Formats: sequence, C-alpha cells, structure tokens
Amino acid sequence: MLGLVGCTVASQLCGAFAFLIFANALSTSELGILSSALFLQQFFATMSISGLRSIVIREIVRQPDQRNAFAGSYLLLSGSIGLVIVFFTALITHVLPIGNDERFVYVAIAVGHVGACLIPNALFDAENRQVHAAAISTACELMFVVIIACFGGFGGLSMPLAAGLIAGKWIVSAIAGFWEFNRINASFRPTVNRSAVVILYKSAQLTSLATVLNVAPAAIGVVLTRVLFGSTQAGLFAIAAFVFRTHATLVGLLTRTIYPHVVGALGETVSFKARMLRGYLAYTLTLTGMGFICSELLLSYILRPEFQSSRWMIAIMLVAATIRVGGIIGNMYLIARFQERLLACFSVMSVAAFAIVQLAPTGLSGGHQTAFATLVAASVTLLSLIGLRAHPETTEATPEVSNEQC
Repeated sequence: MLGLVGCTVASQLCGAFAFLIFANALSTSELGILSSALFLQQFFATMSISGLRSIVIREIVRQPDQRNAFAGSYLLLSGSIGLVIVFFTALITHVLPIGNDERFVYVAIAVGHVGACLIPNALFDAENRQVHAAAISTACELMFVVIIACFGGFGGLSMPLAAGLIAGKWIVSAIAGFWEFNRINASFRPTVNRSAVVILYKSAQLTSLATVLNVAPAAIGVVLTRVLFGSTQAGLFAIAAFVFRTHATLVGLLTRTIYPHVVGALGETVSFKARMLRGYLAYTLTLTGMGFICSELLLSYILRPEFQSSRWMIAIMLVAATIRVGGIIGNMYLIARFQERLLACFSVMSVAAFAIVQLAPTGLSGGHQTAFATLVAASVTLLSLIGLRAHPETTEATPEVSNEQC
C-alpha cells in the first residue's frame, strides 16, 4: 500500500505541475478549451473502460484460470469503443463552428484516448500488483512534465502541442504497461473468448451506464461551463475541477486496493467493513484538508490573479468530492453483489439532480452554478450505501466461462 500511495502521490504531483505549466503558458480561454477536451476524455474513458474494469477484475478474481480470456475480451471491447469515439469526435468537430486549433485538440485527445483504453491497470489490480501499474504511470507522468517544462521554458508550448503530448503520454503508458505485465506473467497470452465477451458485455452494460452517470457531473462540468458560460469561465472552473479530480484519483488508489477484497469472501465480514469505513473516513478527510490548504497556496502565490475567483468553486467541489466517497463505497458492494440495476437507478437520479440544479435559477452563475450542481449530484450518490446492507445470498452469480474462442 505504501508503494502505491507513494507512486500515486508522485504521479499526482506531476499532474499538478503539468496543470500549472499549462495555466501559466496558455491564456485562460486556451486553458478552458484544453481542459474541456481533457475532461471530455475522462467522460469517454468512463464510457470505454470504467464499467468494464470493475467487471473484469471481479471475474478474474472469481475465475483466475480464465485470466487470458477475460483480458483479451476486455481489451477488445474497450479498444473498440475507443476507436468509435475517435470516429465520432472527428466527425462532430468537423461540422462544429470552431477554430482549427480547437478542432485539433479534440481529435488529438480522442486518438490518445485509444491508448488510455488499452492501459492494463485492471489486469494489475486483479492480481494485487497495483504498485507495478502505479510505477509505470509515475514514470510516464514524470517524463511528460519534463518535456512540457522544456517547451514552456522556451516559450514554445501551444495548445495543439500540449494536446499532442498528452495523447502521446497515454500511448506510451499503454505500451509500457503491456511490456511490464508480460514480463511478470510469462503465461500471459490474451485471447478473445466468446463466452467472456458475452459475460463482460452483459454485466458491464448497466455498470458502465451507472459509472458514466456517476462521473458525468464532474467529467462534463468543464464542457458544460464552456458551452453555457464561455471558455473563460471554463478556464476558471477547470481549476476547481482539477482539484476535484485529484481528490477522486487519490481516493481511487485506496479503492483499487480494497475492491479485490470486497468482491471476495473477506468483503462480507463485519470486521472488514468496519475497518474499511474507518480507513476511508480518515483518509478522505485528510485529503480534503490538504486540498483546501494546497489550493489556497496555489491561488495566493502561483496562479495568475484572474484565477482568484475560482476560490469558492474549489471549496464547493472539495465538499462534493468528500461526500462522493460514500457513494463509491456503496457502489463497490452493489457491483460485488451483482446489483447493477440498482446502481444504475441511483446514478440516473444523481444526474437528474445535477441537470435540474444546473438549469434552475439558483442565483449562481458560471462555474459556481456548475460546482453547486456537482455537490447536489454527489449527495444523491449516498443512496448506494444501501449496498452495504444487501444480502449476498440473494444475488445471482455470472456463469462460468467456456473454452470456446472466437
């Protein structure tokens, strides 16, 4: 766990430095456009892999002898979705009345997203080798920061170049991840198995829908702010959204460690649940406190004066990130107990609340209204905590995988 924490903290620090380089090298409007593309990619990533990722981990833990079949089927599904997203991104941006630079940013991020879909973190997680994946991610992030710092130092960092470098980072991460996983698993030979594809596809339909809806408020908040209030407001809200995402990522490393145990026999014991809840509470509150302190230091001493108006956006988004952790805990148990429909129902309610608040006359405007809508949506996700009380004997397990290959 310490190795995972160390690598993830280092990776997030690299991400923070990269964001600061972009914030100071690009105009507020350019930062808003680049951030819109990046957060849209986060939404696409959720669509492509997040639902599948939870299912493939669950199935590899349940059927370790079918790892290659599930791995190959998972990569086929997620990679295919990524390619479809590239096609539609290119098509939509071609007809939209936007500049060539902005069009290039969206297409480049979409192409890089295919690489992000193929990063094999789920395979590392299923074997409790999260540190390996985190180390690779940290190395790639460090290399990325060094490169953009060099361009920024010479005044040559433009918005299209930044998008191209980000896309390249994801592709390199995927290649390095496969090389490392193959090195430590000599028997790793991913195959496409029809039964595994069917299991992943059927189980992931509702899970992916629920996951997409869960992250929608945070992932598309910058995009909505840009559409509704302009690229400058999007640039201001991007600071708050970045803090939210960093908080969520650091919480995610704890979730990555705990989830394989939740789907196993240990996850049903009362003592495990008590330790898990105490750990999440202490860890989350620590992250939230650090988020307030670090964001205040950034606003006071590092970021340009125009970002001062992001202060309340950051505060609201940090509270939303803290509340959302309860929903994450409940979601793990709903997935472990095959309650995907209930998970999807709660997710629909969360997005509906976000949309109502985003469009309602709340007296707020710009990024502040988007932040408040995100807070309301996060509060609704707490309904999924009912998963902690669900009875596992009432759930239906997925069928075993046959050896039939496509």
